[in-house]
Amino acid sequence: MRRARLSDLTKPVLAFDSVLGGCVAAVLLPDGRSFARELMTDREQAAKLMPMVQDVMKEAGVEFSDLGLIVTSTGPGSFTGLRISLSAARAMGLALDIPVQGISTLEAMFASCDTDGEALVVLESKRTDFYVQAFDGQGKAAGEPACLLSGDIKAKTICGDAADRLKEEGVLADFIERRLPDPTVMAHLGWNKFVQNGFVSIKPEPFYMREADVSISTKSQREINISNL
Repeated sequence: MRRARLSDLTKPVLAFDSVLGGCVAAVLLPDGRSFARELMTDREQAAKLMPMVQDVMKEAGVEFSDLGLIVTSTGPGSFTGLRISLSAARAMGLALDIPVQGISTLEAMFASCDTDGEALVVLESKRTDFYVQAFDGQGKAAGEPACLLSGDIKAKTICGDAADRLKEEGVLADFIERRLPDPTVMAHLGWNKFVQNGFVSIKPEPFYMREADVSISTKSQREINISNL
């Protein structure tokens, strides 16, 4: 289901995300109108996200105190980008005392690609592999998320932000290229899940398909003699 049951929506929904290569934000109003922003940026999500949120809310004529629900994606995607948007959503939900609904980045991307049939969502991991999940023609997951190399990716239709590298690595498919999830679609998906959960949001937790790239330095450390201080 890609469009929410708006008959129960009485307050605006704010959706935003910085998990992939940019920032997106949208406001969904109870009358069905929506206002959205998208910006491609690899390294400025922390600086760009909240001004974008404020701009789209201003265009929609909505104050933070008017909001009834916040929607954000939970990954997989950029470790830093995910922490930025998820932390912002949690903080806003706490400050405003309103629910926060998390949705899968893979599910959001599938719905954003606007395909009526089966498709494989493939997202860039910025490593040798890709984040992958299959969806059926009803928009439901047809398998668990996985990290796959290009040689293991086989599908008739592939949607997501990894088309360029997949083509370079010899993957053959009908590609539906989408760099960022559609924030209006995110708002509808989040509202749907909130309704299905009985108007109770589950605290969104980040979904990491691997650990962060952190290692212990091998450089020798300078020792300080504290007795001389």
